[in-house]
Amino acid sequence: MLVNDFVKKCDLEMTKDELIDAMVHGDRQVDLIFDFEKTDCPEDPEFAYLRWNHENWTTVDGKRFICAYFMDDRALSDYGAYNVSDIAAYFFPDKAKKIILG
Repeated sequence: MLVNDFVKKCDLEMTKDELIDAMVHGDRQVDLIFDFEKTDCPEDPEFAYLRWNHENWTTVDGKRFICAYFMDDRALSDYGAYNVSDIAAYFFPDKAKKIILG
């Protein structure tokens, strides 16, 4: 996947595992910008509580991850907390239109 490295000011080809490693060992954040709206109820979006199109992923200690949600560049008050074991079920950079490594 093509990743825009905001710090090094270049584009890199990185995998999902490399992005997670950059968060864990490089103390970096990953922004995923989607060209579609995501919800907390994908089975029936009509009943969704939360809708977003931008995720900001960071790690607390290399084992716990925080995902902040945004809608059209507006930060939402909700966030998700994930551990290293279940991040694979929620972190999908391959579905993002743009990936920024901060």
